[in-house]
Amino acid sequence: MPMHDTRLSIPLHIASPIPLGTRVQPVTVGVPLPKEMLREDQPLCLVDDSGRSLAVQTEVTARWTDGSVRWLLVDFLLDNMFSGTSARLCLKAFHEPSADRPETEPRIEVRQSADRLLVDTGAMTAEIDRRVLRPLTSPAMRTELRTNRGKPVEPRIDALTLQTRGPVRTTVLAEGVFPRCRGLRFRCRLCFFAGTGLMRMRLTVHNPNRARHPGGLWDLGDRGSFFFEDLSVELDGGRETGQTLWNIAPDEPPRTYAQGRIGIYQDSSGGENWQGRNHVDRFGRIPCRKRGYVVEGNETEITTGLRAEPTVALQTENGTITAAVPEFWQQFPKLLESDGRRLHVGLFPDRHDGPFELQGGEQKTHTVWFSFGDHEEPSEPTMKLDWVHRPARVVSTPAWYAASGVFGHLLPATEDPDERLGTLMEGAIRGEDSFFARREVIDEYGWRHWGDVYADHENAHYTGEPPVISHYNNQFDVVLGAILQQMRTGDVTWTELFDPLARHVTDIDIYHTDQDRAAYNGGLFWLTDHYLSAETATHRTYSQKNRPNPKAPYGGGPGSEHNYATGLLYYYYLTGDLEARAAVLSLADWVIAMDDGTQTVFGLIDDGFTGVASATDSTDYHGPGRGSANSINTLLDGHLASGSRVYLDKAEALVRRSIHPADDIDARGLLEVEARWSYTMHLTALARYLELKIERDELDFMYAYGRASLLHYARWMAEHERPYFDFPEQLEYPTEAWAAQEFRKANVLRLAARHADRPLRERLLDRGRELADRAWSDLLRFDSRGVARSVAVLMIEGLRDQYYRAKSDNPAPAPPSDHDFGRPEVFVPQRRRAMAHIKTPGGLLRTLLRTAGPRNWARIMARIRDK
Repeated sequence: MPMHDTRLSIPLHIASPIPLGTRVQPVTVGVPLPKEMLREDQPLCLVDDSGRSLAVQTEVTARWTDGSVRWLLVDFLLDNMFSGTSARLCLKAFHEPSADRPETEPRIEVRQSADRLLVDTGAMTAEIDRRVLRPLTSPAMRTELRTNRGKPVEPRIDALTLQTRGPVRTTVLAEGVFPRCRGLRFRCRLCFFAGTGLMRMRLTVHNPNRARHPGGLWDLGDRGSFFFEDLSVELDGGRETGQTLWNIAPDEPPRTYAQGRIGIYQDSSGGENWQGRNHVDRFGRIPCRKRGYVVEGNETEITTGLRAEPTVALQTENGTITAAVPEFWQQFPKLLESDGRRLHVGLFPDRHDGPFELQGGEQKTHTVWFSFGDHEEPSEPTMKLDWVHRPARVVSTPAWYAASGVFGHLLPATEDPDERLGTLMEGAIRGEDSFFARREVIDEYGWRHWGDVYADHENAHYTGEPPVISHYNNQFDVVLGAILQQMRTGDVTWTELFDPLARHVTDIDIYHTDQDRAAYNGGLFWLTDHYLSAETATHRTYSQKNRPNPKAPYGGGPGSEHNYATGLLYYYYLTGDLEARAAVLSLADWVIAMDDGTQTVFGLIDDGFTGVASATDSTDYHGPGRGSANSINTLLDGHLASGSRVYLDKAEALVRRSIHPADDIDARGLLEVEARWSYTMHLTALARYLELKIERDELDFMYAYGRASLLHYARWMAEHERPYFDFPEQLEYPTEAWAAQEFRKANVLRLAARHADRPLRERLLDRGRELADRAWSDLLRFDSRGVARSVAVLMIEGLRDQYYRAKSDNPAPAPPSDHDFGRPEVFVPQRRRAMAHIKTPGGLLRTLLRTAGPRNWARIMARIRDK
């Protein structure tokens, strides 16, 4: 009997920091499914331990190639029938139309007119203006930006779209501009939930202008930045003055204030390093003026503290409006304020010292939750939105994640053959050396920094004022590693790492512009330059303050060797966050664009591929390395996110360019470790490509080509590769990072063994095990083994190692026929081709003829200026 005809049962575990049942809490969670298990049209129900059915909404976000569901996004509401801090649910399939359904399913009604879109949840009605960003007309709600000259600007809507409509959640997307603000744009997603007065507002402000980055330096104060004083959301409670309820933390009962204006303002993180160098503005000045938060009533201080998680409710004769901002103190500055008639939410509050700067190509997303209801007694023991600061987390079991087949080499932690990886990973999320504790070292908080990982390993060879201010910018895909660790353990603590990090990368680390050169537009910025502080470059790698001297070559921009999208793809699957999906496609499009020869100054001479997408370490090396590895990986992500064959075709073109089954591997110089260590990343990406081809049942020429190339290099590795620390004199900095990277060698051999026949298969597995054993031995010698870089590698490669110690892969299918792969061809980058062309008399003449005319010369000069 086919699997999709069996009764499906997916376990879901709920973990909540605060008791459930005192308020309604919406939940969205993505779950993976094995191939052939679920058809898209098969009805599902969600039941709790008692057998009670909950209203559920599902959306397919990814499919296997046979059309069965690969990822399913699930929406439901945690209601007052839950209790305690944990619960278990089960998502089931059923076959009778009426079986197991809730007796009554809530519905959301949507009506549209020429100037309004109306959403009725049954508990509230929202009328959304189509012209300006006024999400509600009753109560009146408006969004306003104030420029750095004090001019108020109301955002104008260009498009209003009903993005999601279901029985539990309906989402409306508003997109538009801030008029007369240099093209500043916004996206606002409003989510409404059936049977409730809840509304989630997620507002993204985007500066689409390019940065000018003179000399490849990306400091604050750039001419492409947009400066402003304030961005706020305000709701009008009515003509009559009411009273305000407020608290500072979810475990506090609400207090009442009826004497006028009361505000809760968070000026800094409240941590010990709240005035640290991490927070410098364009002048090198630190704008944080107060440690923590202050509560003021009519401009008189009521209380102060370090880290606020406030909820504010305005009660009037018209009802109660409650507001809460997730990550209130983490994403300082923030303001929640009420004057008895209006509720004010300061996302970028003007009380902060100095204007805000949104860099060219930078965006920022803030979330606000609102609750609208009837008049409630002030003695109510809890506030309706307390959970916003400490939301429930929902996960399935490690056994389910592993059985889904989505994650590849995923071994549940309970099956670990030893404790080494578990001990290292436990230290990454708990204790004084955890990722969370390290945030405090440089105060990795505030609206721009929150979520990023502190690159503490850069302290090892840093000679300036300690600590080094260094941002990791998702190097080696920490987002993916943290997601895999949560899948492996079921520990929701990992969510506290990957969730804010994914949102940070999506907003801050990606260059959101199409106005710069193709090699930069839409790309991912490198981590902070090695062993230097970020200074005023924020998360954009290169600062003018780090330039050795005015004539020294220094600077750059986003590059293919730092392009990690897989974690963002899985984040989209787990959360349904469409900004993350857009980021994946942006990074995949960037790969294609950077390799497009028509987009460069040399395109008028030679419009072939540039080679930028495949270069590693130098513009002339296009063999296996992390440049081509990351480009191929990201293109595969783009294909999975969109289904577009364009991305897969480009990935195959880069495979053909960068590797060949008959390569002279010795000539590649792969044992020159400082320049060529990352070739193992390329082989890992190649193995992933082969798995995708197998799943698609495309055992064609390119499958055979990739398989033969992988085995060719694996044979060479088994014979020639040696541990890095057998030759420490070859390492510029013999740190723990090299021991962590050793796992890549071991795992490449194991991945290749799946495609090998005996006895090569056993030889590769044995050699892989030897290198992995040595990797653990070398790594555990370092007291610094828990720094960010080594943990980032081990979160993924250590997981593969554990899998291979406990299990083995089934042999991969062989190509159905032999192929002639020809001889390797050396790729010559566009720049070299063009320069060689104009050095010949005929080539020079043809170039002059091609570039003749004012239009072409204008194009050339514009690109030279950009460069």
